[in-house]
Parts: sequence; structure tokens; C-alpha cells
Amino acid sequence: MKRLILILSIFSLFLYIKSSVAAELKVAYVDAQKVLDNSKAGKRTKATIEEYVKSRQKIIDLEEEELKRMDSELAKQAAVLSPEARREKEEVLKRKFAEYQKRAADLRGEVDSKKIEVLKEFNQGLEETVKKVAEKDGYTIIFDKNPMGGPLIYAKENLDITDKVVAEYDKKTSN
Repeated sequence: MKRLILILSIFSLFLYIKSSVAAELKVAYVDAQKVLDNSKAGKRTKATIEEYVKSRQKIIDLEEEELKRMDSELAKQAAVLSPEARREKEEVLKRKFAEYQKRAADLRGEVDSKKIEVLKEFNQGLEETVKKVAEKDGYTIIFDKNPMGGPLIYAKENLDITDKVVAEYDKKTSN
């Protein structure tokens, strides 16, 4: 239902623009995911995210190794420990495991926040670049071809200006 309303709204917008603008309506689309994958700025963005994820994963891996070591020690010593000493070590292990789970959740939150921050910066640059291309080439409207199902359902391939946007974005970020 929302999709139908969105399509009707876009169609109404086209009719309004067509009737109120004397110049020819020039429409195009950009595949933002392809810009992210192929532009220098997009590759840097993805590398930044990947590097951040790896650094956080190292922290989790180290804590996980420590838990495994402690669990292994407890298993080896279980037969010789008194019930009280064993219970104490089990409690320490449980506490450490709970801390590990909390830390892992916090780090996942940090990673998600970092992704949002870095992608927001990339998207701002992309919007500026698309606007520059639109103004330079006289486009009235440029859509994002969202593979997850956005407002663009169909468009002819000759309306795709993604490669032009990638080239312009790379030119902008090279300076």
C-alpha cells in the first residue's frame, strides 16, 4: 500500500513538473550501491568500515581466547579442587563470560554507530556529486536505484548515470 502511494505521488510530481516547467523534463537514476563499490571515496569508506570492524573483532577474539583458557584450566583442575574452590572458579568464569557478552554487545553497537557515521559522510559527498552532475547536465530529477526496493521500479538503461557520478566523485575526491 505504501509503495502504491509512493508511486502515485511520484507520478503526480511528474505531471506537476511537466505541466509547470516549460523546459524538457530530464530524468535519470544512479545506483548508489555501485557508486559505493566503484568510486575511490566508496572504496575508502568500505575500507574504513572494514578496518574498524577488524579492530573491534580483535578485542572480542582476545577476550574469547581468555575465556577458553580459563574454562580449559578449570576442566583440568576440576578433579583436584575442593568443591568450594571449584564453585569460586566457576563463578569467576560466569562473571567473565557475562562481561564478555556485554563487551561484545557494546562493540557491535560501536561498529554500527561507526558504519552509520562513515556512510553518512559518504552519502553527503554522493548527494553533492549528484547535484553537480544534475546541474551540469540539466537533469530535473535523479532517482536512486535501490536494489532493496525503492521508488524506482523500472527505468531504461540509457537513463543510468551511475558511471558519470562515479567519475565525478573520483574527480572531486582526487583534488
